[in-house]
Amino acid sequence: MNQIEPDSALSDDAVRHVAHLSRLALNNEEFAGAKKDLTAIFTHIDLLKSIDTSGVEPLDHPTELTNNTRDDTVGDSLTQEQVLANAPATKDVYFDVPKVLGGSA
Repeated sequence: MNQIEPDSALSDDAVRHVAHLSRLALNNEEFAGAKKDLTAIFTHIDLLKSIDTSGVEPLDHPTELTNNTRDDTVGDSLTQEQVLANAPATKDVYFDVPKVLGGSA
């Protein structure tokens, strides 16, 4: 891949400003790494901006997802007894579950 230079060099003040906005306290070593990383990011953005996208239809999703729908038709329902038969524990006509907040069931 061709490396291109960013449109403008990233100044130390710009890196400090981004660090301030990000609420990052950077030491000298971290500052140098952040400047290198931000420069790489902006270089990649400039590379993307240089690509000719005329004639390319915009997408609302990169994988062109489509909704798979079906007719909403009424079918047979399970009876209350059939539903409760699948539960690990029942109490009267309800599912019996342990208490979530404090105490026991």
